[in-house]
Amino acid sequence: MFVARLLPVIRTFIALPAGIARMPRLRFHVYTFVGSWPWCLMLAYIGMKLGERWETDPRLKLWFHRFDAVIVAALLCAAVAFLWSRWAHRIRTA
Repeated sequence: MFVARLLPVIRTFIALPAGIARMPRLRFHVYTFVGSWPWCLMLAYIGMKLGERWETDPRLKLWFHRFDAVIVAALLCAAVAFLWSRWAHRIRTA
């Protein structure tokens, strides 16, 4: 449980096997806190260091704003796919 909370993808799903195994709730909460704390501390520290340089280093804004375009494109693609599937379903059922 402790190690699983340190791993990026596994941390999301580890509660299910812990529940199936009927892990004691207190132990689950303690392991979750202790395993998540280093990860959260690291992310907060990185955010603090990037925040200190946000206004002085133009590369940071440029690099992160490239992600804006990717996120907007992904959301638009998801919306188009959703609308297309709904429209196609209506045509098939009509």
